[in-house]
Amino acid sequence: MLAVVLGLAGPKMAYRVTGRLARTLYRSLEPIQARSKAQCRAALGDRVPSQDIPRIAEAAFVHRIWNLTDLMLADRLLHRNTCHRYGGRIPEPYLDTLLEAEKSRYPVILVTAYYGPFDLLPVFLGCNGVRATVVYRPHRNAGFDAYRRRIRERGGCELVPLERAGSLIAQRLEEGRTVAILADHHAERRGLPATFLGLPTAALRSVGLLAQHYQAAVVVAGIRRVGQAFRFEIVVSAILRPGDWASAEDPVRFITAQYLAALEQIILVDPSQYLWSYARWGEETAQRLTDSADLRRSDTPTAENAGTE
Repeated sequence: MLAVVLGLAGPKMAYRVTGRLARTLYRSLEPIQARSKAQCRAALGDRVPSQDIPRIAEAAFVHRIWNLTDLMLADRLLHRNTCHRYGGRIPEPYLDTLLEAEKSRYPVILVTAYYGPFDLLPVFLGCNGVRATVVYRPHRNAGFDAYRRRIRERGGCELVPLERAGSLIAQRLEEGRTVAILADHHAERRGLPATFLGLPTAALRSVGLLAQHYQAAVVVAGIRRVGQAFRFEIVVSAILRPGDWASAEDPVRFITAQYLAALEQIILVDPSQYLWSYARWGEETAQRLTDSADLRRSDTPTAENAGTE
């Protein structure tokens, strides 16, 4: 019913209404506010003025809610013959590279992040002729998960639940296919020590291990929302090929550092579209950053407790 209502209202009205609801919800959720601002401030540092941090953190929450709006608008608007109308074309020379790799059965690992309308990336990949195998985490609500999956498969990509991904990814790469992975997770166990947006993290080893084993190219890409009119932009920030790590002392570490840096490039263009409420650097770090921010606020003099000299 909500999808029907938003579809009839049109994109501008749909984004306006859900954006207003998202801002109201965000301002009522103090723990989410605190975590979002603390992680945003720690990661962006002096890249943005400190007074912009609250605005960026709130906008990121709105963009997260807009992911649901995107899906419901996509249900009516987004089909194979309409994708390019909404800005879903992969820019050249990257599209030609991906299509040529698929044609010649050359394995590719497409790496992306929890950035922008990431739910729609499989649709646009398929509409561009890239029939990728996309790894995804099923939603706990089975009905919504089936609805979301139906839309995301519309372009012709193969969606694989995370729990079944291990062996199937290896099989697809062995076949010379393209696989797509969300790779900005904090890998608490057996993760590779690395740095992401200036903060220490434990990165997934799987991308580097798979790329090295199958001699696969690693393509770092994302999708960005443009305005509030159901318009999008696909961006590619790096392509790594086996020759790039051939002389590296530790190829897995090299690949990991390179794809993390490329994801940073995408995020920093518009950090308001990154998911700052997500414990990207682990729950322990998120709590520590939030506690530190709370402590700084409590130590800041106010009109009520500031003394006079």
